Amino acid sequence: MDLSLIERHYNLQVSSLQLMDKHFETEIYTAETTGGKYLVKVMPLFYQNVESEGVIAGHLAQHGLRVARFLPNKEGSWVTRCAENQFTVQEFVEGKTLALNSAPEWFLEKAADYLGKTTVALKDYGPLPMPFDKNFFAPGNALRKKQQYLEEQKSAQPNLVPIYEEQIHHLERIAQFHIDTDRLTYTNSHGDFHIGQAIVKDRDITVVDWACACRLPICLDIATCYAFASPRCCEGAVDAEGLCRFIRIYTKHAPFTPYDIQALPYVMYFWYCICNYSPAELSSIAASDHLAENYQPIAVLIQRLLRWLFVHVDELSKELMETFQES
Repeated sequence: MDLSLIERHYNLQVSSLQLMDKHFETEIYTAETTGGKYLVKVMPLFYQNVESEGVIAGHLAQHGLRVARFLPNKEGSWVTRCAENQFTVQEFVEGKTLALNSAPEWFLEKAADYLGKTTVALKDYGPLPMPFDKNFFAPGNALRKKQQYLEEQKSAQPNLVPIYEEQIHHLERIAQFHIDTDRLTYTNSHGDFHIGQAIVKDRDITVVDWACACRLPICLDIATCYAFASPRCCEGAVDAEGLCRFIRIYTKHAPFTPYDIQALPYVMYFWYCICNYSPAELSSIAASDHLAENYQPIAVLIQRLLRWLFVHVDELSKELMETFQES
């Protein structure tokens, strides 16, 4: 990243620029400037809807939610496009991120409350992408993914074959599901709401990275946030009691129907199967040669969740319904 690009497009003088993270063709830098400390996020030009992240962050801030505000460039845009890439500049938020499955109870309560407030704040926000519609959750989508893996498996290296077989096993399982998307509660939300997106300071959380904001079944953001944060889920088992406590806090702000509760384990399982890391990435978790280090624990947890859900998805659905009715 050429710091002169920042100075040219923003009213800032940059004293230092340091690479902080790099993943999925995205580079994130910390920039020390005359106007304070900022994060500079550099992305390929083919990334879409980049402008909307700054708009959403501003909208949420106006509704009292803690977010990293974006800095407009001299042209008034939230994104600056150059010949080779595009980049945004946003506030640097002081604090730390918690490790996967290390959240104390107060964090889970704050995260559920934040997610509920996000639903309210984005309720009447303009149209957002809707990637998880009825076509996504259709059995045919799972079968197409299965066929893709069967074809890839024919020419796969021997060490990848067992991984392909396991993923195909899961895809056959979810292809039997009937998820009635007409009965799910769809709402505008973060789209990737998990512990790694929350910066913690003095028991306050600031949620970042709204690039995946979309309209989705809210049970998906709820399930992901809880499973990635709760220490009870570190081995892949999802406890109904803790998840129900999380949902109850969310419902202080927004509705969550009995069908949402019933369908949550199936929606969760389906999503993890379809959007899982590739067999090549999963094979390299230990070797660290394909998957960025900070994503390896996520990949391990997803595999544990998939294995547990394969056996217990029906049981979890029933237990969630019973636990929620008792409360």
